[in-house]
Amino acid sequence: MEKQNLKEKTKVELLSLAAKLKISGRHKMTKDALTAAIQKELKKTKAAESKKPAKSKPKAAAKKKQVKPAKKSARKRAVSEPGQPEQVVVEKHWQEEVERAKFDLFPATPQKETFYAQDLPAAYGETRITVMVRDPFWAYAYWEIEPQRLEELKRSIGKNAQQAQMILRVYDVTDIQFNGANAHHYFDIEITALANNWYIHLDAPHKSFCVDIGLKTATGEFYLLARSNIIKTPRAWMSEILDEQWMSTQEEFEKVYALSGGYRVGAGSLELQEIAAKRLQEQITSPGISSMASEAMPRKERGRKFWLTLDTELIVYGATEPDAKVYMQGRPIALRPDGTFSMRFSLPDGTQFIPVTAESADGVESRSIIPTVRRDTERPAPKIKR
Repeated sequence: MEKQNLKEKTKVELLSLAAKLKISGRHKMTKDALTAAIQKELKKTKAAESKKPAKSKPKAAAKKKQVKPAKKSARKRAVSEPGQPEQVVVEKHWQEEVERAKFDLFPATPQKETFYAQDLPAAYGETRITVMVRDPFWAYAYWEIEPQRLEELKRSIGKNAQQAQMILRVYDVTDIQFNGANAHHYFDIEITALANNWYIHLDAPHKSFCVDIGLKTATGEFYLLARSNIIKTPRAWMSEILDEQWMSTQEEFEKVYALSGGYRVGAGSLELQEIAAKRLQEQITSPGISSMASEAMPRKERGRKFWLTLDTELIVYGATEPDAKVYMQGRPIALRPDGTFSMRFSLPDGTQFIPVTAESADGVESRSIIPTVRRDTERPAPKIKR
């Protein structure tokens, strides 16, 4: 039987022929595999028959002429026989195949292991520490210590390494070029060996800091593992700098004051200027005024000297690849050389959505994180004891 004729057959017909030829594993094969296996088996059968004693050609020819029409007629009868729909024949054939398959043993088809790469690796195989500003009073540090580097340091320390404690040494380096030994002062924080990040309470707004991580022996000697970047905490109060570009001329000053209804009969220009300057100074030095506030702070009561004011700010910080593009609320923000970033926001009452999107340098991938923050402020009436 030619290969072209086999391809014209359906898979059900090929399976039936494979069953007659006793080809094992046929129900697992594809149609192309079945065709190849049948053709191979037919070649073997034909080769075996050619070795048998040859019969007279007329008889063989006569037999061939008798057999060939018989097959075609048998096939036609099987298809056109009334009461035997093709679907019933196919279902019956598959039931027989399933029954026979119970006794055929095959090795399991090897499955390719699916590998899902992690979004971020657990470690980068380097020794480093990074510090980020959280607010005027707190900083956040994270680090990675390569095990080989730690073992090398312990060997250099010697026998004192057994009792050495892992610490963070925080330096105040405000307004100096830090060289490792000229800090204004420093303090140590003992950390556990399994920790890889820490919140540091600085309690020092508007100052610069640097953090070392290393081992401190029982005798007080410190051995450095890694040194961080330098950070500067923001102010916790209003800036005392008044830019001259906001100063107004005397003529503009009087116009503004007149529109506010501040003129009164008999008041001279100098007196008016002194009154307005006094009011302006009160507003500037008032702790309730903030350049970052989105709503007015409550004014203190004039009847008594006692008062209270409060506002809330939000710090959003994170990190990505240094060459990525980061957008916060649709606006691009600058990254530090190590890929970290932080932003401060005023937090008014209500629900705030702060979408942050990072795009890879090649423009192929982007990732987004959308924190949702809600603030509800209550202002109960003051209680005055009589």
